[in-house]
Amino acid sequence: MTDQEKRAREAVRKAMQKLPELFSKGWNRRFFRAHLEVQNVEVLVAAAREGDHDALDILREHARGARKAGMNVPDDFHAFVWEYFIDGPPKAKSGSNSKDSELRFQTIALLVKIVNQDYGFPEYRNPEHRGRKDGPLSACKLVAEELGLAERTVEEISGERKASLTRSG
Repeated sequence: MTDQEKRAREAVRKAMQKLPELFSKGWNRRFFRAHLEVQNVEVLVAAAREGDHDALDILREHARGARKAGMNVPDDFHAFVWEYFIDGPPKAKSGSNSKDSELRFQTIALLVKIVNQDYGFPEYRNPEHRGRKDGPLSACKLVAEELGLAERTVEEISGERKASLTRSG
């Protein structure tokens, strides 16, 4: 193991130790809920129509407060209440929820970017080396090993979020 590899692995480990909440499903969900809580009613109604349970709960809280204070609510909110009353609750999309994992995925992609840019490892290995212990080390392989994930999983996570990291980095 080279000194460069040791330093890169230590950087990944330190990030995991300093910010373990980014890898926690519960913390991810609380983060996205807090983000929704400051949105306006129109955004909440749109999310609720997509079946977002947090948006529904927040809208209920808004409605209770508006009723108690004798306030009017937006027409879009009234329309949603009618839809809900007549058609029932909106169906949530099946499959995994990005609220459970998106911060973890963004963190993984950022770790790959750091190992690539700060420690000089190529982002990916050639396909013929994937899944093999031999061959050159890449940022995705190093991060995958440190997190106990498959190299291909980290490559997909990094690839899907590369554009968002480029804009903000």
